[in-house]
Amino acid sequence: MNGLLDVDYPNQPEMREVFDVSSCVAAGLRSDGYRVLLTKAHESSSVSLTERARIADRAHAALAISVHDDHSQGPTFQAVYSQLGLTVDGRHHAMWRGRGSHRTVFDQPSVARASDRAARLIARARSRAEGRPVRLAEENFAGRPPLEPGNLALVQLLTHRPWVYNELGARAGGSTTSELTVAQETAYAQGLLDGAEAAVPNGDRSPATRASLGRCLAARR
Repeated sequence: MNGLLDVDYPNQPEMREVFDVSSCVAAGLRSDGYRVLLTKAHESSSVSLTERARIADRAHAALAISVHDDHSQGPTFQAVYSQLGLTVDGRHHAMWRGRGSHRTVFDQPSVARASDRAARLIARARSRAEGRPVRLAEENFAGRPPLEPGNLALVQLLTHRPWVYNELGARAGGSTTSELTVAQETAYAQGLLDGAEAAVPNGDRSPATRASLGRCLAARR
């Protein structure tokens, strides 16, 4: 046991939006011949971060992807986080969570490198699909109680599989509660799908199209 606090909480409209996006990306990947597992059966399902990591580990997932959006951030905030993090003075530093004796460092170099490669491909694909730059970034959980301090999403720390964490700025004007449009969700879904297929190639299949993803998302409204 690492003593870390595993915290999750309901957060609408994000929960509804990202579950819809994830479900339609999963459908698109399956149509392209991929085996896909979602860590939640329903939008309102309560699944701990520890259990989500275990689901990916038990499945020996080639790649795991977290899908989030942030209604406190505007559209210039588009980010992808890997388990390798960013370089400081040309070198990578520790990726970790927790205080004092509970401070836990992610120490899986090959997994971190695979995560970094996938994150770069997903950031590139999202940039194309969304029509704006999506940056590689590093988390900072300091000063966000009850979350543990550190620079790595807890689910990425607890897994043994390459994991890429995605955020999309979802604020509309001055509102923090206005839902994403179907067009915005579709662009996000297309970038995630294209990036996943670039990171885990599956023959010469053509990726699911924006039109098919759009129809899937529109049907979930």
